[in-house]
Amino acid sequence: MQSPRNKCFCPSVDLPLQANGFVNTLEVLKSAVRAFDQKTVALGSTRSYKCSNHLQVDSKCNENVPRESVYDAEMYRILHNWLAKVHMFKITSQWHLEEIGNDGDWHHLYCDLTIKKPDNPYSEVILELQATGSIPTLIKHFNRAITYADQLRSREIWIVHFSRKDSVVSDPYWL
Repeated sequence: MQSPRNKCFCPSVDLPLQANGFVNTLEVLKSAVRAFDQKTVALGSTRSYKCSNHLQVDSKCNENVPRESVYDAEMYRILHNWLAKVHMFKITSQWHLEEIGNDGDWHHLYCDLTIKKPDNPYSEVILELQATGSIPTLIKHFNRAITYADQLRSREIWIVHFSRKDSVVSDPYWL
């Protein structure tokens, strides 16, 4: 059991595994989000923010909401302290990939996060994060994640949408 002082560094739970020995990604994500520093996320609306545009937040449009980078930094911090330092996984943030686009030019892509077992040459999980996004933006992130998985030969792909949109719970969008 961790002291309350160390609680913010990583979840105080055992690594959740599936029966086949693979990481239970949903449980890992739930534990990681519970360990987020809420003050850091809250400050994202005033210090590292973007505009919600037409999405309603607190019953208003064009509200400031945390950028993806706020959630990315917190997720990386928790996963690194928990999975890398305690369980020897490799966590990579902003993995640089390249592809030739439809225009024939090289394009640079950045996979938000990967989780890899030390004894596996390929990533076990790819996490593509999005912050308060519209449906077209979520679809773009989904398509990017498929590209990342093809290049990195990942076993699982997750698109994690952190949203302040008012109707996100009552009217979710599932891909």
